[in-house]
This record gives sequence, C-alpha cells and structure tokens, in this order.
Amino acid sequence: MLHRAASALVVSALLVALTGCGDDAPSTPPPPDAGTDFGPPDLGLDAGPPPPPDVCDALGLARTPFRASGAGLGMGDVAGDFTAETLSGTYTLSERWSGCESYVFFVHMPRISDDVIRTPVDRLLSEGRRNVQYFFLSTGTDEAARRALMEELSAGLDETFAFQGTTVEEQAFWRERFHFVTDEAGAVSGSIGEYITDYLTFARTPAGVVDLGDRGRAGMPPPTVFGIDRAQTWDPGDSLSPAVGAPADLLGMAAFLSHFYEYRGALDARLAAETGTSVVTLLDETTTGRVFVREATLPDAATMAGFDTLEIDIEITCNQRNPFGCSEWDRIADIQLCADGAACTDRREIARWITPYWRRGRQRYLIEASPFLGALRDGGTKHFFVELGPEWERATEWDAKVALRMRSRGGEPRATGALRAFTGGGFGATYNDREPVRFTPPADATRVELVTIVTGHGQEPSNGCAEWCDHRHTFSVNGTALPILRHEGESIGSDRGCAARADEGVIPGQWGNWAQARAFWCPGMAVQPIRTDITALVTPGSENTIDYEGAFRTGGPAGGDIALSAWVVWYRNP
Repeated sequence: MLHRAASALVVSALLVALTGCGDDAPSTPPPPDAGTDFGPPDLGLDAGPPPPPDVCDALGLARTPFRASGAGLGMGDVAGDFTAETLSGTYTLSERWSGCESYVFFVHMPRISDDVIRTPVDRLLSEGRRNVQYFFLSTGTDEAARRALMEELSAGLDETFAFQGTTVEEQAFWRERFHFVTDEAGAVSGSIGEYITDYLTFARTPAGVVDLGDRGRAGMPPPTVFGIDRAQTWDPGDSLSPAVGAPADLLGMAAFLSHFYEYRGALDARLAAETGTSVVTLLDETTTGRVFVREATLPDAATMAGFDTLEIDIEITCNQRNPFGCSEWDRIADIQLCADGAACTDRREIARWITPYWRRGRQRYLIEASPFLGALRDGGTKHFFVELGPEWERATEWDAKVALRMRSRGGEPRATGALRAFTGGGFGATYNDREPVRFTPPADATRVELVTIVTGHGQEPSNGCAEWCDHRHTFSVNGTALPILRHEGESIGSDRGCAARADEGVIPGQWGNWAQARAFWCPGMAVQPIRTDITALVTPGSENTIDYEGAFRTGGPAGGDIALSAWVVWYRNP
C-alpha cells in the first residue's frame, strides 16, 4: 500500500556508479461479418449521449502532431515512440498521442529510490495540470517483484482517491493517466528503454563525473524523474527536493513540471506564430562566457516610432548530461543599455532574470520591456551589456540566445522618453541618503509611468534581509506618496511560493533551495518590471520631482542589498 507518511529521500550528489541493476493488451472483438443480414439497420437510436470531450477540448488546448522522425536521446531532442506493457495493457505513445499533453516518468531503482516511489501522489492530483500522463517504472530485474511493486503503487492510487474523497468520474479520469509499467525500465521497447539505458551507461563512465575543484567530484544523480514535454522533447525533470538538506517532497514536487511544460509550450507557440515583429539578436551562441558587450543595429528612427511593444526573449539551455556541470547558483542576469556606446562604462538596466540552481535543459523567458522603447527611439547603432551571471563564476557551457522583439499591437501609447531615476545598493543606514530627481516630460506627453525593476539579495543573520525579508519601497511624485511597492503573492519564505509559479516560467527540479518564495523574485525566473501610472501627479512640459526611500517593514533599511532600477517613462498616444 502507498503509505501516507512521506519518507526521506537519500540521494548522494556525489553518486558515481548507479545500480542498473506483462500483461497482454485486452483483445478487441472482430467487427461483425459484412455479409450478415441479421437485425434492423443501426440508426444510432440507442447510442446514448455523446462521449465527453477529451482533455484537449475540455481545456481548449491546441494539438500538435506526433513527430515520427528526428528522434534522439539528448535534452531537448525529439522523444521517439515507445511501447510499454502496463497493469492495464499495452501503451504505445504514437497511438495515444493527443497532441496537447506532457508525460512524466518516475523510475524506481532498488536500494536507491525505494522511498521515493512509495510516497503519496496527492500533489500530482491536486496541484498538477490535467493534461499530463504519469508513468511508473522500475529497473528491478525480478519480474515478480516488479509486478508486485506496480500493484502496490496502483493500490496506493486507490488509497489516495479514498483519502481525498475523489468522485467516481474523477477517479476514472486519473486512472487513465497513471500507468504502472511491468517491463523492466531499460527493456521498455522504444525511446524510454533507450533513454534509461543510455543514461545509466553514461553515468558509469568517467565522463559522467564533474570535477568541482576543491569541492570534490560529483557523479550523476539517479534518473528518478524525467519528462517529455508538449513539444515531444526530453526534459530531465531533475531534483524532487524543494531545498538543500530538506527531505524530498518526492513525487509531489513533480506536479510543477506539467505547469512549466505548459508555460514553455505556450510561449514557444506564441512566438513562432507572431508576425510583424522586428527581431534584433544580441546573443546566439554556445559559450562558457558570462559577460558580453554587443553592438546591435536597430531600425531607423522612423521605423522605431511605429513600435509600441518591446519584449526581450531569453533562451538558455544547459546541455550537460550531469546537472552538476551546469551553473550552480541563483545569480542576477540582466541586459543593460550602454549609455556611452562601445565603452559601456555607463549602463542602464532594462531587463533582469535570476539563474537557476544546477538545472539541465531549456529555460525560456519573455520580459516585457515596452517602457524602454523610450530610451531607444532614435534607433540605429546601440551597444548592450549582456550579463548571464557574474564574470567570476565557475565557467560552465550553455547555449545562450538573447533577442529584442519589437512590434506594434496597435492602440497602445508609445514610450517616447525615459529617464533612469534611482538605483539600489547596500541596504544599510545610508541607503536612503539620496536627493530627489527632477524630470520634465514633453508638453504633449499623454501618460507618465514609474517603472521599477527590484529584487532583494543577501541574508542578514538577524532578519534574512534582503533575500528573505519584507522590504518595501516608497516613491513620491511632487510630494504625493505612491502606493508602497512590496512583495505580492505567497508570503516570503513560504515552502512552495516559487514552485507555484512554474506556470510563469520558474523551472522546477533545481538542485538547490528553489521552491521557497523570495522577496520580489524566484530562482530560474524572469523579473518583470512593475509599472505604476503617475500621470495624474505630473505636469507635462514642467519640471517635476520624484523621491524614493526603502524600508524593512515599517522601519529603516536592515541589511543585505537591493538591486533596483527605477525609471520615469513618458508616452504619447498614437
């Protein structure tokens, strides 16, 4: 039976050598002999109600065709067809492909992941998406023991239904999405068996070990979880633990994979279908570099004047087979406009994201940056500072793509000017020692905004500032205070505050403290700018002032660092 109490997961980050250690499909009755003439013609009068819509129709999701060619075994490669024998019959991916679902696989390895596979699946049902299929496999070589394990897990699903009071209809829905495989995992016919065999074989070779210098050598973790996303490509799934040193939430943390796959699939599809977009590439290469100054040629001023939308497309892929060969820390990454051209010593931040902890696979973010068209309106040659992390960080290879995407949605005010007003710094006693900033929007400005990019960093022992504390930010325009900017959503430090944002781009399965909510940010996620309309407080054509101060709750600054870029932006209606 599936025990209600979660067991602790023990996975060694330095594991080098991994232990590698059916039912027939129900028959289908033949069609009636075409030559028989028994009974009246079938008029469909007793057919009953039509079947309910499938999950694609029910969720209003577009379908993508099954890809029968081009398969591989690397991260991001197309996952080929497979056929698995399960407790409920034969499952062949190509025959069951709906075109709108993702697939998550859990692999039991005797003596390594016994506790993992037997933990509750509650979160898969309550927090995962409905357009997902779950498969349970084992590398155990004893056929009877494998079948007994799968029967135990199947009975555990029924126990979960009973515990949750699941309706009969819901039970039927989910039973069709839980598959208990009786084949030995590496012997599953097709891509799944090949993927697992290839993974375990590589993990036992010297190439499967990463040298971390004075921190030792890190072997590959067991392939406890992996996925096939909506695009039919492999994703490693990676860690099932929400934090370093914490017992793994085991199967439950995989609930967030389906949300991330949906987010990434929807974003890929949207950008692929977009027309009328001017794309300016800043970076597109495989590199171990972290910092770049890139020259880019924007359209001319007349063309730029027609754009009302700027988005920054960031796609970072770590193709390392061992996750510990990927970048290991949650670092600030950003795009800055070089105000002094190629010298790039005077920089203005226009986009920010936070890198994930040790995560293989592909991240993709789209950062709304339309206000910063106000700083780019003259077009032509510009220089940008692209920072994928600190320059001193341990060099790890990744595929990095960064591009500006400019277009007109129509009917939107167009940013015509922008002034960076404030930056952050050490969140200590002198943080608020700053002067008001003066600005004069043109007389024909129809809208004025305060646009703020803010995150808190550092961990003051007494209060966790500024990564884990409630820091607040107050701006005043011409003497009138704006609503205080403070962390929204899950409380800071909440166990699942960042994991719950997988549908906004947080990449699940990081090998670090990734699941807990931070102040204004999450590991492996874009930092979207906060836009505040200040038009009613501003007099266009005249000089105005803006003030700023930060606070820890209702007191003064209390430690750590505030990364802040606050801009005043003015717009004109088209």
